[in-house]
Order: sequence, then structure tokens, then C-alpha cells
Amino acid sequence: MPELDHLFAGGFTDTQNFKSMLSAPPTRPTQDRDRARHGAGLMAQLQGLKRRVEQLRTTRVDAGFSADQGVAISLEISPPGALDAGTKLEWKRDGIEVLNITNPGEGEVITVFVPDGKLAAFEKRVAEYLNEDVPPRKPGGVLKPKNASLINAISTFRQAAFAELWTDHAPLPLEQETNHFTVWLRLGKSTSQAVATAFRVAAAPLSIDVQPGYVSFPGRVVLAVHASRAALERSLQLLDLVAEIRSTSPSAAYFLADLKPYEQAPWVQDLAQRTVYPAPEGVPFVTLLDTGVNRAHPLLDPLIGANDLHAVGQGWLTTDQHGHGSSMAGVALYGDLRVPLTSQDHHFVYHRLESVKILPDQGANSPRLYGWTANEAIRLVEAAAQGRKRTFAMMTTASGPTAGMPSEWSATIDRLAFGLNGDSLSALDLPAIVDKKPLLVPRLFVLAAGNVPWHQWHGYPASNDLETIEDPAQAWNALTVGAYTTQITFDQNKWPSLTTIAPQGALAPASRTSVGWSRSWPHKPDVVAEGGNACLDGRAAQSVTVGPEDLRVLSTSHEPHKGLLAETGDTSAATAEVARLCSLLHHRYPTFWPETIRALVVDGAQYTSVMLQQKPAEQGQLAREALVGRYGYGRVRPEVSLNSSPHRPTVVLQESIVPYIRDGAKRKLGHINLHELPWPRHELEALGESQVDLKVTLSYFIQPNPSRRGWQGKFRYQNFALRFAIRAASETSERFHQRINKIERDEMGDLREDSMPDPDSAGWFLRSRLRSRGSLHSDTWSGTATALANKSEIAVFPVGGWWKEIGAMLEEDVEMRYALVVSLELRNSADVDIYTPIANAIATTIVTEIDTP
Repeated sequence: MPELDHLFAGGFTDTQNFKSMLSAPPTRPTQDRDRARHGAGLMAQLQGLKRRVEQLRTTRVDAGFSADQGVAISLEISPPGALDAGTKLEWKRDGIEVLNITNPGEGEVITVFVPDGKLAAFEKRVAEYLNEDVPPRKPGGVLKPKNASLINAISTFRQAAFAELWTDHAPLPLEQETNHFTVWLRLGKSTSQAVATAFRVAAAPLSIDVQPGYVSFPGRVVLAVHASRAALERSLQLLDLVAEIRSTSPSAAYFLADLKPYEQAPWVQDLAQRTVYPAPEGVPFVTLLDTGVNRAHPLLDPLIGANDLHAVGQGWLTTDQHGHGSSMAGVALYGDLRVPLTSQDHHFVYHRLESVKILPDQGANSPRLYGWTANEAIRLVEAAAQGRKRTFAMMTTASGPTAGMPSEWSATIDRLAFGLNGDSLSALDLPAIVDKKPLLVPRLFVLAAGNVPWHQWHGYPASNDLETIEDPAQAWNALTVGAYTTQITFDQNKWPSLTTIAPQGALAPASRTSVGWSRSWPHKPDVVAEGGNACLDGRAAQSVTVGPEDLRVLSTSHEPHKGLLAETGDTSAATAEVARLCSLLHHRYPTFWPETIRALVVDGAQYTSVMLQQKPAEQGQLAREALVGRYGYGRVRPEVSLNSSPHRPTVVLQESIVPYIRDGAKRKLGHINLHELPWPRHELEALGESQVDLKVTLSYFIQPNPSRRGWQGKFRYQNFALRFAIRAASETSERFHQRINKIERDEMGDLREDSMPDPDSAGWFLRSRLRSRGSLHSDTWSGTATALANKSEIAVFPVGGWWKEIGAMLEEDVEMRYALVVSLELRNSADVDIYTPIANAIATTIVTEIDTP
């Protein structure tokens, strides 16, 4: 078998690089100065500071504050990096504390807190610099001024102003303009609550509106405030608590409700100017099947070519009259716009977008044409531009529950993803076979799970389990996306009667589930992404309010002449975000298959703590089954899907297998593929009882058989199915081979392992029966590093499908491909590098076949 195994790239590749990223930058040598002139100048500055501190004491007393507070002073350092502030300026005996370090322009400013009366500590060191010498360390050396490395590095002393405490990348706010800020306070020797309370009391007469709550970090307490810069500058004069001031990212409500349409334009133009766009061709594309797109938008025009707009209906306009497609385009290209709009950095987009309008501007498509519409959309774009690496994204669903059973529409999606055209859904219908491999062109589809009608959201979360996923989101080969939410904060002064429906980290109010489906069908959704939240209005008999805007996703408007920004959300926005992630993966790893991209999205997914909270009636296996029915494999985490890291390396395998082999006129199940996993045994054993997680994701595409004739025996929906098994920690290699060979693979593709059970089954989260539905399987084993060291083999093997019954009709022993993604994560050993030894072992990783009885 070919060696297609390799380590998922990205992240750090060795311990040295990792450590260098975390270490402080090396200090730069200070420049020698004119001793007398420089020392006298600094001493004069300190004397001037002493006079201003005396004036400040009087101001504080007149305002009703304590006179014996400290003061923040700023030291301009030259050259930048000449001082290690942590060792050179943290003078605990004097109570002097580093507040922050900023880099305005080409310089460096260190701001420190100086307790009342402790400016003398700086005067003392400058005086020693002027008057005392230090003998040379080596014979023949020259005398140097005492404290030379410290004092030569300081260009100036000055009292800290707002600019020195502003540590945000955003520009300084206007003096009289009211904004939202986060204020970072010194913790000192007090408790977090005492510091927060002291600031609230002191801020009240200063026209500073302090928001409820606070967050604690080592040495800091953070509060959110609404104030002008002028008010905060006055607080710096009267209070000695402030260490830093930062902006807060404007909310969607700020852009949509607070800004007039013409005021949105500078924000959008700024982002457009900061965006680095990809080449017109040779990059991944999101192919949006929706209501069309209006590309005459500053953020969309550079990323959508005029020839990349299509419509399935003859005579249809390709433009967007409804708004849905244009807002989906914005999310698919940029994500939630709040993040890039409020940044000051370059924004990189690595993919482009093409659009196929699949819905008419008036009325609706005939239900009989849903499958044809999908097939025609794919035909149009592939004929217009061949060879593009595409992620097909569709948010349209048909109303009504599916119970998980295939439809003509979902089977068409499965057929297209498998690599066939959608003209027919019957017979074997494989293209020519070369070297036992059919000439297929698999496609990646990302589908929305469908939305619960908003007027039913008052029944959350019970209504979400009752309103099941809609057609065609039950498609086996598609990546189906539901919605969760982190959005729980909005302006309660403006909306005092509203309360959010969904808690943070839980299912979004709009998201449908497959909790009520038969166990014959796959878990859907596969993953969830941000879909926004909603509120109940206590003044109107708990009526539902979609939003406010703060609880929604910010995107591009379809009417830029009226306003450039619009809100969106629900499973549509979640699907667009996952399509964006797929394109990022296509860009980063251009040789990866659609099956592999799908697996990597799931590999990075994780349940939040709220998702894992069980309902009282749900325990054990029932709770796990409900969990995957609501959330699939969890919320997407792009940074994890895209990267390996020293403590979470990811191994990616792209392989092929022969599901069935000829046995006379019949077919029998094919061989087992056995993969050796390149675990660093020595490093794992050294970690001993440390807890580790092993996540395995198997992804492959099936050919559908949607005729509704029982889906048993020769009428099964899938042409073949695969399963995986991993060697247990207590098993020898020989015992593992015996176990997987004796597993009975029955007609329905289920595994009966009673005779040879997995000794490690209790360590798996979902376990074999629950994880093995559909064509996307994922599970996580948790245990000790010592136990994992012996779990070094993984088997992939075929089980039943309708190809097994066609006998001589399938003349060749056809190879089908699969992707296997395996991640190893150390829970509490972030300083241990297991990426590098795995990377070194990849070269010897092999794949072998085991004959089945």
C-alpha cells in the first residue's frame, strides 16, 4: 500500500521553537551616555515630578480622595528592549510595580506604579549613577557608573497620562467622545471584589458608568465602563488603581443601530483597504447555493468575479433580491464582521466565492425539482470553471421533518459528493474503472440543519428536540451544521425587559436536532457553529424577540446603497462559517481530499461544558446519544482544525481499501487495513499517569441507494461502510489481530463484539455502536499516557453494503478511499513536546493488509 501518512502541518515543529515563542525577547545593549549631563537631566525631571505629585495630593484632597495614593509614571526606554522590566523595575521593597509596556512609534515606554513617597527610590539610583563607580569585572577594565545599565536605558521620566495607559492597537479615542472601554486595575494586596468596589465608588462622581461584574486575572481586575476619554483622564489624576485601558470591540448593535448608514462606510472602507486579497484563480472557492449575491459591495466585489454569478432558472437575475445570499457571502468570506472591522491589522482572505442562485425572486421552486436544482447548480459552475477546489454551501432546506430517512434531494447530494453526476439514482452507475479505482470526482458539501420557526423559540430547548432536522441535511456525505451560541450580552439599559433564551455555550434557539430520529440513520448535525441568540420579552407574555443586534452575527448587506452592514444568524450563518473553515483548510492543505477536510473539521470540534450538562432524564448511553443528536461532535474550533501543536499533534492518513473481493460469482467483505501509529513510546511512558486524549475520526463517502424498500440486506442505503478499531493498552499485537478478525460484521453493518470485546471500551466516550452511524465516525479515548503508549495500531475494515449483493455486476475488486485523522492531546503537559518525535517517526509509518477469514 502507498505511504500516504503524514503529520498535520502547522503549529510548532520542535521544542526549541516553542520555547522561543514564549520567552521574552533578548535585551538590547544600552548606549553609553554623557554621565553628568544625562544624570542631571533625569534628576531634574524627577524633581519636577515631585512638585506635580504634591499638587496632585492637593487636588485629590479637594475632590474627597485620600492624599497618600501613589502615582503612575512613564519611563521612555532607548533603545527599545534595553531593559527587562520584570527584573530591573519591579522593586518590591519600594512597592514599585510595572503596569504596562507600550511601543508608540519606534520607541518603548514602560509605565510603573510608584507608591506615595517612593519617587525617592529613583532619585537614589540616579544619584548613585552620578556619584559612584563600579569596579570592572575583568582586570584591565574601566570603571563604570553604578546602575549604568538601568539609567542609560532611561531617556525621560514623566507622569503617565491616558496615552501611556492605552495599550490597545486601536487609535486613541477622541477626548470628548463617549465609548466603551475595559479598565484594568491593579490588584495589589486587596481582594478582587474590594478593588472593583473601590473603583465603582470612586468612579461614580467622575461620570464613569461602570458595568456590572468584573473579571480577575493574576495581579489585575478588569471592569467594563462607558465613559469619555476626558472622564477617564480625570480618574487617572484622582485614582491610583488604573494599570491599563483598552477598547472593547464594538457590538453588532453599535454598527447596525448606533451608526447611521453613512457612518458605516468608513469602517467598511478601512477594512477593504487593510484586506489582502487572493489571486483570481488557483485558490479555493466557496460555492454558495442560495438567493444570489450582490457583488457591488466594497467587501464582496474584490472576491467575486462577474463571471462567477450563475442562476439555475432561465431568465433569472443572478443578483440577490432577498438579502440572504449576500449576508451568507459576507460570513463565508470574512466570518463575523465585528472581528475584522475592529482590528487595525491586515486582514488576509485566502479564498474566493462563486454564487449559484437556486431560488426564484418570486414564489418557490417546485418540490419535485429540489434534487434537479442541486444537480443543475453543480453542473453550471463546474462547466463555467473546471478544476477549482470547491466547498459547496447550501442553507436552503425543505420544511417538515425527515425522520432521518433519505429523500430524492438528500440522495442527490450524497451522489454528487460521492463523485457521480445526479442524472440518475438507480443501478450501479459507476464510471470507468482504471487500476481498480473508479474515475470519481468527490465533492464537499456543507448543509444547514434547518431552523426552528422563531415564534416557537419560547419552547426552547424542548422545541428543538421536537423540531427535527430538515431535508436535505440528512445526507450522509455532507457536513451538516447546526448552531450554538456564545452571544449573551446586550444593552440591558436599552432593553430592560429582555432576557436571553439560550445560555452561553448552548444550542442556539434556531437549531434543529436529530434527537428523535431512528437509530438506523446518521447523527446530524455533524458540528455546530455560532448562530446567535434571541430573547424573551417579560412585558409581552414572554414573546420572542430575535436579537437584539448584539446577539446576532454581523455581515454584508444586499443593499449597500442603503447600508453596508446587516445582521444574520441561525443555522445559515453557522453553515457559512463552517464553509469558510473548509476553504481555509483547502488553502492550507491543497492536497487534502474533501473526505479529509470534513474529518479535520470534526477533529477540531469540542463540546462546551454547557453542552455536556445532562437533562435529569438523560443518563449514560442515552445522554451521549442525545448529545450527538443535538450538537454532533461539538462546536467547531478553527485554530485546532487548522493546526497541530507540540501538545496536540494530528496525524492525517489518506488511504484506499477494497470493500469487497470476488468469491466466485459472489462478493465477500474485503481485507482489513492496519495502520501503525507513530506514538513516541518513551515520551508517553515518561509522562506516567498524566491524562491524555486520543481522538480518531474516519471519513469516507458512500454511493446512495435511496429506493425505500426497507434498507435491509441488498436494499441497504450505502454501497459499503467502514469501521475502525484500536488496539487496547493490555493487548499484544497478535491478540488485537485476532480480535478484529473475529468481529462478526453482520448484514446491517453493525458490529457484534460480544465474543471478542474491546478491553478499553470503557475509555471511549461514544463507543462503537454510537459512533458508527453514517459515513463520518469520530470518538475520543481518555486514559493515562502509559496506557496510550501501547495503543499503537488502528484497524480500518469494511462492513455490509448493497455492493455486496450485486455479485458479478461489479467486475473489478474496486478500491474506495477514506481519510483517517488521529489526534493525541496532553491535558496538563503543555511544556512537553510530542509533535517532534511523532514527526520523526512518520517516515517509518506503514500500512498493511490483513486477510479476513
